[in-house]
Formats: sequence, structure tokens, C-alpha cells
Amino acid sequence: MEEYAGRVLADRYRLPLPPSDEYELTESRAFDTYSGQEVVVRQVPLPEVVEAEVLDAEGLPDGFTARDRQARRPARGGTRRPADPAVRRAVEAAQAAAQIPDHPRLDQVFDVFAEGGSLWIVSEAVPARPLAALLAEQPLTPYRAAEVASDVLMALRVLHAHGWVHRNVTARTVLVCDDGRVMLTGLAVGAAEEALCGYDPVPPPEAPPGEDPADGPGGPGPGVRTAQASGDDAEAARRAAIDARTAGGLPPATGAD
Repeated sequence: MEEYAGRVLADRYRLPLPPSDEYELTESRAFDTYSGQEVVVRQVPLPEVVEAEVLDAEGLPDGFTARDRQARRPARGGTRRPADPAVRRAVEAAQAAAQIPDHPRLDQVFDVFAEGGSLWIVSEAVPARPLAALLAEQPLTPYRAAEVASDVLMALRVLHAHGWVHRNVTARTVLVCDDGRVMLTGLAVGAAEEALCGYDPVPPPEAPPGEDPADGPGGPGPGVRTAQASGDDAEAARRAAIDARTAGGLPPATGAD
């Protein structure tokens, strides 16, 4: 398609040029040249890794020779190695989130990869608008707000049934489709960001009766769900807050879960 004449990611996903004003810089539609379908790509910036080198009297790296000059020159826009621990953890967390079975209230993630200093998450292109965009135009009626909250609650129940806690429920990750249904997105992005912060967002495996997997080595880090009730209560409170504020015509509260 002619409008997708920009950067190509992973030798497959072609971005538009210039970027559409409908999306933030970290989110854009793209064209999948393999399937011929439009998709949505979301960008998660990766931390830069700075390595110290010992310099000699001439200000060159210790052991440097003339023939090393070209070899040591970094390539422009290089791809981050998946072997980097931070990148690997983020990719694995996003991929684990993408393994949740398809559901009408959850967006589908197709691909996860690292390239150009960022993690990219490819998901289905849904004809929808973020709840934040709708609230910017006019408040929802109480009845419609209740419908939105009901669909969000259903999506959260599906995630909880698979051991996941979303922790990224905002007016931007709640999508209101053109046909009226509501979908929840942002799980894979949130999981990747948590992994980059040093936490393990992936639900632990089932433990034997009487044992808590969080107590053993490799258990989830702080902030990760360790009990069903705590996660359910936190997200139910988030949903109730969105419900109450949208019904009253107020903008949703900002901040992390």
C-alpha cells in the first residue's frame, strides 16, 4: 500500500510516512508484507548499555591496533542482540503475555522482537478508538459507562483465570470498537516494561498444595501478584474508578495501578 512507505521493521512490517496523527509516537499502524494485512506496532524503548573501556596513553582502547579501527566502528541503527539479559527478559515476558488464548475482549498479539534499541510488539489492527479519545469529546452516559466497565471486567476475569494481572488498565488501553464492543490492550507492553524494571510479570507455575511459589528461588519480584485476591481487588478498584469517573463526565485518574 502506497501510504506505508516508511521504515521497515524486521524486514516485514512497513510503517507509514509520515506517521499518522491518530497515534502516539510509540504506537502506529503498519503493513505486514507477509500476510498483506494492516497491524498495529507498539514501541517499548530499551535501556542503553554503556560499557567502560581502559584507554592507553594515546586515548585509544587498550590493545587497539590500526586494523581494529573499522571493526570497532559501531553500525548505525543496529539491532539489539536478543542475548542481552534485559532485552531477553522483556521479550520473553511479552511473548508469554501473547500466549493467552484469544478472547473477544482482548487484543491479539502476533509478534514480539527487538530492533533499533526498542522492543516492538505487533498486534491486530482493531477498528476502535481509545476510551481517552472519546472522553475528550464528551462524557459517556451512565448506561454506556456501565457497559464499558462490564466489558473491561470480563477481560480482567479472563486474564485472572490464566494467572495474569494486567496492571496497565487506563483510558488509553481500553479500546471502544466501532461496533460498540470494548477491548482491553496493553498487557504485553506492560509485561515488557515490568521485566525491564527487574520484576517478573509472568505468573508462576502451579505450586504443590500448601506451598507458595513466590517463596522459592526464582519467585516473582515485588509488585508481582502473589495472591489471587490482591490482584483481583486492585484491578476491580481500578475498573470501579474508571466507571465512576466516566459516568460523571470526569477524566479518568492517571497513574500506575
